[in-house]
Amino acid sequence: MVRLRFEGHRSGAGPLTAGQRNIAKWLLDVPHAPAAVLDHAFAVPPGTTVRDVADCFEVLLCRHEGLRSTYQLGDPGVQHVLASGTLPLRVHSGPDAARLVALCRAEPFDPAAAPPVRFAVAVSDGHVSAAVVVCSHIVADFQALAVLDAEFAELIRDPAARVPGEPRPQPLDRAVLEARPARRRRMETALRHWERALREAPAHPYAGPRTGPGGGSGACGISSTAAAMALEHVAARTGTSRPAIVLAAFCALLSRRTGDATCSFVTLSANRFESDLLRYVGTLAQSTFLTVEVGDSGFDALVRRCFGAVLQAGLHGAYDVYRQHEHSIRITADRGVAPSFEPVFNSVVMDTRAPAPRPLREIGRAAATETQWVDLPATDVLLRFDLGSVDGALVARLRSGDTGRVGPAEVTALLLALERLLVAAAAGDLDHAGIVAALALPPIERPAGWLRVDRCWVDLAEVQRLVDDALAPAACRVFASVDGAPLVAYVAGGPGTVEEAHRRCLAALPGRHAAMTPGRYVLCGQSPVDPCSLADWRAVPVLCEGTGRAAALALSPT
Repeated sequence: MVRLRFEGHRSGAGPLTAGQRNIAKWLLDVPHAPAAVLDHAFAVPPGTTVRDVADCFEVLLCRHEGLRSTYQLGDPGVQHVLASGTLPLRVHSGPDAARLVALCRAEPFDPAAAPPVRFAVAVSDGHVSAAVVVCSHIVADFQALAVLDAEFAELIRDPAARVPGEPRPQPLDRAVLEARPARRRRMETALRHWERALREAPAHPYAGPRTGPGGGSGACGISSTAAAMALEHVAARTGTSRPAIVLAAFCALLSRRTGDATCSFVTLSANRFESDLLRYVGTLAQSTFLTVEVGDSGFDALVRRCFGAVLQAGLHGAYDVYRQHEHSIRITADRGVAPSFEPVFNSVVMDTRAPAPRPLREIGRAAATETQWVDLPATDVLLRFDLGSVDGALVARLRSGDTGRVGPAEVTALLLALERLLVAAAAGDLDHAGIVAALALPPIERPAGWLRVDRCWVDLAEVQRLVDDALAPAACRVFASVDGAPLVAYVAGGPGTVEEAHRRCLAALPGRHAAMTPGRYVLCGQSPVDPCSLADWRAVPVLCEGTGRAAALALSPT
């Protein structure tokens, strides 16, 4: 082991930034989530010594206060910057980067006790063969790791560059900025944007009928050289980023399959729209709603629309996560939905270079596309697209949170359809008919019993199962519409109040991707002779009825 010594410009303490509070709450709620800890492997040239790497890591520690800070989680939370000190550089013989990462991840972090950052190198024949950093997500997001990667590459190439340099924007400075009235007003506007979107967006943008047994989770990964080459052509033609082009293809795919002209879903905003944040090492990313009008648009227009939608979403990407959580609980309880707040589209790509299209004919000669399915831990999100790389090959992953509803074959088919669309768009703009032809996928077929309620697709049978499970052993029947009111539940022998009935249905709702709670509850004194007959239910005594919303909101599960 080698001690990494650091001495920065200052020490200090202050509140957590909005981005740090976002991660802090997540870590408290889901401490063992895989993405709670991030890792990155640095490229090291042949002949690199341990001392070379140590010198570079020491410079990074001096430059970036977030790497040498401790964090008290909670509300409001505290970040404490250490002016000087040491951190261990773990030196291992032989293992590659993946093994180094596994070793560094083996022990949990205690961010309040020590900076939640670990550095390690692998040594072979006296020289470094791999160098990695592993850190809590409260220290850095993916784009911060890209900043560290670029700086490390410069430092390892040029020993003369191994100096801390001028002070940079730091998380402590960010917290001070966020406390100013103008910034607080901006964050209030972001909360209002979140509220509006949450009231209008479908709970699950890809809801469809069950196609198989079980309800596991898994993902298909794709590596497509052809798609990456196609992105270069579209980027050169439209003047937009390659992730925005992939987003446009995803929205076109989503709109085609669901039949919705508008795509509205949760994504992540990197929140790096201010120039002084380009070299910022900290965690800035927060969830935000992205809304894209697809309609019958051509592909290039859709790409530009997505590029603008990303910028618009970014304007509303920083807010107080605790207040956002309170608003979300209230609104979802009122609507009777349980959306997942995982991003439906997530890109970790920083696209900063100019496009470099090669001759179109080379796309047809590209290496064969690779796909691979893996089983994953359960998740509430029904469909999630993760974009990992667009250089050399488009590397992405499409995840299903319910393989009985969106199975491996369908997930794979969706990825290949997205690839077909990108390749088709390389040769020139596509009109709407061209997009549909390139995707070559039909809309989702929803059988009788599926209803469109409050912009959500729901299966009446799934709503019935929800109510049966939540209110057991009561006798229950949900009707699609009663006197123009959708999803009315008649209940006998169950809860004594409509508020309790609604609370129990809300509690049982997460993970049911084709259900929402009833809009109205009618509690009856007895069960009718024929529980399937609305007329028979209306003939029995009614004890009370209502939406159950007003008093139930305070009792909603958090």
